[in-house]
Amino acid sequence: MFLITRLWVLGIVGLLLGAGVANGQSETTKFEVVAELAGPAELVHVQRERVYVAGGHSFTVFDVSDPSNPKELSSYTFPEEIWGFRLTDDRAYIGANFFGLGILDISHPEQLTLIGQHKTLGQTKIGAVVDSKVGIIDHMEGFVLVDITDETVPASIGSFFLDGYARDVVTAGAMAYATDSPSGLYVFDLTRPGMPEPVGVVHAPNAPRDIDVIPGSVDRPTLLVGAGGGNVQIYDVSDPSAPVKLSTVETPGRASRVSVYEDHVFVADSESGIQIVDLSSPDAPMLLDSVETSRPVRDISAWGQLVAAVVGDSEREGDDRDVLILQRTP
Repeated sequence: MFLITRLWVLGIVGLLLGAGVANGQSETTKFEVVAELAGPAELVHVQRERVYVAGGHSFTVFDVSDPSNPKELSSYTFPEEIWGFRLTDDRAYIGANFFGLGILDISHPEQLTLIGQHKTLGQTKIGAVVDSKVGIIDHMEGFVLVDITDETVPASIGSFFLDGYARDVVTAGAMAYATDSPSGLYVFDLTRPGMPEPVGVVHAPNAPRDIDVIPGSVDRPTLLVGAGGGNVQIYDVSDPSAPVKLSTVETPGRASRVSVYEDHVFVADSESGIQIVDLSSPDAPMLLDSVETSRPVRDISAWGQLVAAVVGDSEREGDDRDVLILQRTP
């Protein structure tokens, strides 16, 4: 069970987030750590006024409408450890090892309800959603596609074996992007009927282990951002049949996870704390600044004015990892 421990304020940390002003100078934005949540914690995600934390077998929801006074709303315990999760507005898709995919109703955060389960052949890590389909990373099957038209009885559509060690999957629009180590990045069109087959592949050493995606617009291509080989990697996936690696950002530490919000990438950079990368020019991304933390950063999530970071001294998952809540200041 997560307990809210001490609330404290660190010194304000200046972050240059590249917001343009009339004189062409960057506007300085500051963050401060306003709260700490005691672990165990391994994964974190901020969405609107909620922080979702997975640690061990538990998935826990906090209300952070007042970031300096977070309140635990509820928790759900799975029979297996949680390896990854994705969120929609009212659902959490949990990859819980040999339990498989768990679909949680989070529309009433004070009472989480398990709606459905789908067991894969191996160890389920993560799920990402497009309409009535969920893409899963499974360490034996690779990329697995599941029909959730009836959420209470998810049904397998098929799978595509990835050449390496399946790591992560995200979705944007009708596309799913799956990555494995060490072989590369795979693009799947989820509007296609039948068994999943990649429509595009990038074979690259040190392929990202953790990825996030920025849907494209008139002014910007669809970008996939990942942490791999200890650095941040940027891919242009606007053409699903011809994804291309644009650039790499070397960080002072070892980048392990990323979270994208608008034009900025927040990087969990281990002993070097939190790094912030400006993606205004994706072919020439710029490392802007960093936030020092008292312990190495293991996971990161950004939304609006908030950043949540899992910190811990040990590489081993366990009770020694906590969550810092940081708030942007005027």
